[in-house]
Amino acid sequence: MNGKQKELFESNNLWKSIMSMVIPALLAILVMLLYNMADMVFVGQTGDTAQVAAVSIVGPVFNLIMAVAMLLSAGGTVLISKDLGAKDEEHARQISAVCMWGAVILGILSAIIIIGFSKPLLLFLGTTPDTYPFAKNYMTILAAGAPFLLISNMLGQLLRAEGAVKDGLIGNLTGTAVNIILDPIFILGLGMGVVGAAIATVVGNIVATLFYMRYMKKKAVVLNMSLSNARKKPVLIFTVMALGLPNAVSTMLSGFANSFANQLLSDYGSDSIAANAAAGRINQIIVMVLMGICMGAQPLISYNYGAGNLSKLSGIMKRILILCTVSGVITTALVISFRSAAISLFLKDASVAVVAESIITLLMLSSPFLGLFYLSTNFLQATGKAASATVISSLQKGALLIPLLFILEALFGFYGVIYAYVVADFSAVVIAAIALVINWIKVKKELKPVLNQNIKVHTKGDYRNECYN
Repeated sequence: MNGKQKELFESNNLWKSIMSMVIPALLAILVMLLYNMADMVFVGQTGDTAQVAAVSIVGPVFNLIMAVAMLLSAGGTVLISKDLGAKDEEHARQISAVCMWGAVILGILSAIIIIGFSKPLLLFLGTTPDTYPFAKNYMTILAAGAPFLLISNMLGQLLRAEGAVKDGLIGNLTGTAVNIILDPIFILGLGMGVVGAAIATVVGNIVATLFYMRYMKKKAVVLNMSLSNARKKPVLIFTVMALGLPNAVSTMLSGFANSFANQLLSDYGSDSIAANAAAGRINQIIVMVLMGICMGAQPLISYNYGAGNLSKLSGIMKRILILCTVSGVITTALVISFRSAAISLFLKDASVAVVAESIITLLMLSSPFLGLFYLSTNFLQATGKAASATVISSLQKGALLIPLLFILEALFGFYGVIYAYVVADFSAVVIAAIALVINWIKVKKELKPVLNQNIKVHTKGDYRNECYN
């Protein structure tokens, strides 16, 4: 770890350290949001709601690929940051190599499975006769590019673990820029529709992957793809996947929940699916900002937990909570103020746009509070509580949301599907807050002996309490 990276993790100015990690992560997550929205925005310019609905229907497949990426990136980020905090670079290199080769193998397997089971998968996802051909073409191309989608998204996260937030952001921006440039050319200029959108997405991820590979070769501290490092302890992949499981489960269940929602909404027509998809994309602005703050700061949590520094860890947690609260309020206000303009990017049909606006208004009731949920799951991961983090992550989009979709749709019809998201969010936030408090108490007890031991090694004259800004 070079001087600047070490200073980033060990600085006593906590706001500076947090913002140095969070701002690039936020930019990266917003770029990813723009990346995810680009396809639907340009497909929406065709005026064909069936194609817009097809992009939404295939969304869970994209989520599946992202879930596999997070299975490796989230766990790898926690372990590498913790190892660097404990000054164990050799172990960090082994973790990195295992993640890289795991990504290659899982990317190829994902492509084979998705393409091989495309027909039953699309029927399960809720395709209608008018959306099926569009959804099939879109999904097949995305699946073929799954290895690059998986590797580029994983590496974009792993770079943060060794403090290379700038390079991670540049790689993200480069891939997204390529995608956005190619989208209008393929979708509108060449008239390829969703096929063009899928090709642009894959090409963008290939470019990002090449950038990250170049970083690994030229600048990396511990990130590597050495087969010999991966072979030393291949069983480390299970530790990585255990810690990454909460993020993967959350992303995967989100995909399943959306597929169930699309199945229920298909009874109301493809326009209903398109309206919900557009509203969901806009709501992601708030969700991903809050997620980005917590994920961006997670390496700091892992590093200081690994170093046994309870005082810094406490200061970091307090500041992240404040940042999430303020950001939730501001982004909600912005989304509500500009919801009509945002919806018009996706939908040209005025009647469908009105429905989408009403959906956004309902989603705003719970989304601003999700920062507490993401802070809890990231803290549990960073401190090695993989099982607890997985349980909490499975609540919001799984154990709570999926049954609520069917129950509330049966009671309230179309809007019952939207109510389910709001109720599930609020319930998950309350449970996550309780889990955060319980586990914070455990961590304080765990690190207190370490802190006391560190105090004893100082002489009375040398020791002094530090005040973190």
